[in-house]
Amino acid sequence: MGYKVGIDTGGTFTDISVINEDTGQVLVTKVPSTPDNPASAVINGINSIIENMGIKGNKINFLIHGTTVATNTLLELKGAKTALITTKGFKDVLQIGRQTRPHLYDFWARKPEPVIPRRLRFEIPERILHTGEIYKNLDIEAVDRIVEKLKAEEVDSVAVCLLHSYINPEHEKKIKKILAEKCPEIFVTISSEVLAEFREYERTSTVAINAYVMPKVNNYVSYLDEKLKEMDIKSDLYIMQSNGGVITSKTAQDASARTVLSGPAGGAMAGRFVCWQTGRDNIITADMGGTSLDVCLLENKTPHYTTEAQIGGYPIKLPMIDINTIGSGGGSIAWIDSGGALRVGPYSAGAVPGPVCYQKGGTEPTVTDANVVLGRINPGYILGGNMEMDLEGARRVIDEKIARTFGLSVEEAAAGILRVVGANMVRGIRVVSVEKGYDPREFSLVAFGGAGPVHATYLARELGMKEVIIPKNPGISSAEGMLTADVKHDYVRTQVTSTINSRPGDIEEKYDEMEKEAKEQLYTEGFGEGEIELLRYVDMRYKGQAFELGIEASQGLIDENEVKKMEEKFHKRHLSLYGYERREEEVEMVNYRLTAFGKLPGLNLVSEEVSAESAKPIGERDVYFDDGFVKTPIYDRDDLKPGQSLAGPCVIEQLDSTTLVWPGEKAYVDAYRNITIQF
Repeated sequence: MGYKVGIDTGGTFTDISVINEDTGQVLVTKVPSTPDNPASAVINGINSIIENMGIKGNKINFLIHGTTVATNTLLELKGAKTALITTKGFKDVLQIGRQTRPHLYDFWARKPEPVIPRRLRFEIPERILHTGEIYKNLDIEAVDRIVEKLKAEEVDSVAVCLLHSYINPEHEKKIKKILAEKCPEIFVTISSEVLAEFREYERTSTVAINAYVMPKVNNYVSYLDEKLKEMDIKSDLYIMQSNGGVITSKTAQDASARTVLSGPAGGAMAGRFVCWQTGRDNIITADMGGTSLDVCLLENKTPHYTTEAQIGGYPIKLPMIDINTIGSGGGSIAWIDSGGALRVGPYSAGAVPGPVCYQKGGTEPTVTDANVVLGRINPGYILGGNMEMDLEGARRVIDEKIARTFGLSVEEAAAGILRVVGANMVRGIRVVSVEKGYDPREFSLVAFGGAGPVHATYLARELGMKEVIIPKNPGISSAEGMLTADVKHDYVRTQVTSTINSRPGDIEEKYDEMEKEAKEQLYTEGFGEGEIELLRYVDMRYKGQAFELGIEASQGLIDENEVKKMEEKFHKRHLSLYGYERREEEVEMVNYRLTAFGKLPGLNLVSEEVSAESAKPIGERDVYFDDGFVKTPIYDRDDLKPGQSLAGPCVIEQLDSTTLVWPGEKAYVDAYRNITIQF
């Protein structure tokens, strides 16, 4: 008997999902996050499952972790002292960026300062042309002089990004070798190994961010690796990456920027798993934790991907799931702005001090405090009784800081807080749906996270959606979603070629080169030939356009007919997204991409027989809805059986979350114990 363990670090709680590989039984637990040292919460969580569930460390065959270390390091600008080595004349690329403004009509909008200051950006004489031809050899003496400056400045990490290294990495590799020999204590990142793709600003930004977060991620992963070995954990440590795939801890240390959306990517994978269970093709996931709301749209059971993401205003041109994150979580603070309007977030009470009702020193009213005051969350305790709630403290802080200002009762003020945060979340969902041409009424809302199921049906009704699906373990769904992912690596090569003048042999050569690299990587990670899947994509555009569309390329031998098929796919995709196509225009192929999967064993979750029994409440309490307090039955989710139906209003409680069903809504438990709420 063995176990798989998924661990997701959130702003307030760290979630652990444990799956018995033989029976498919799922066990869950939550522990408070430890922001000062996130690894402590991970260790506490593992100790909890070892002690409370009787699972021995050497029975854990697979352990995957979604980490926020890279994200927080970048958002808080607490990364390493980092230097940049670049081609002479290009040290200010990070500063210049693009001419686009962060907010078009905001006269005071400012771009964030580069993570590498100008005094630590060093230019070096060399030049490789866009064809890959060496025009000017690398100045080795200049590299030696820069090495001395790096030592004098006590730099921790170095990013190397030369102008056309994506087509010929020879000079970058020489610099890396020299740095490794003369200052081995310094972390080194070269762009040709992180992002072999054109566009100098995005590539430089990506490699700079990788270098900036690399030391912290390395220290964190190394520390966690060591602790797991001390605990006799059988599994190696695997990390969830932003593209929805799994990487080894070693890969995470080398390509740290790939983990910036580590946790939210697990939520997207959880949504994909719910699609399989429920037979839905199109869903929108809403993962609401203590600090933020992460939203992702899945079409045909597949999340959308992007290579144009920004974190904290910094471009990261790596493939990642297209997730919209906003500062609306259970810990989001309610406050009154200078104009006298009620605002909620983006500031959060986080894990420490947390909401006032958690009794950890919180002094500001939060979304969770409002839910407790309105009876939507158990005002006595949560986490199965492991955490008592301070109802009077929550009432007092809402009264003092919100209600009195507006002349409202405490309940009216709490309801106002929830309406404001609800409006924020609706806007966040519109970003991935309406603003990208999708009608949310054609999608189901899958809500999870500790706070998601409390707000889910309100959001769905505001968006005109017809149903909400709550997974069996919503509070730890991201951790569970990670266990459904495969090992995944992305590769890219740039060569701008017109489809008219393309040479299929050259295209095939590029894919062959990437496939060889991918297989070598996956063989090293222990995968056999039958466990490897390779998928080809190509970025295409009309000549003169500045951005491309990703199109699935032929998976077989590419010839002239296959190039025409790819061009046809591009026209149709462009029409679908933008409402027009230009078949008379010349089409260019720009980037050739390969996604390589190492297939891991899937989850063995078995459906159950449908029961005809009626659900029985465990009690009742007053819950505030639009028209005031209503006597509302309370159900224990562990008591609910597949096939049972519930009529709203009702509250469904469980260890990791609370689900609120409004008056007039109907809830149904399916064979996998997901709850579907329709209205």
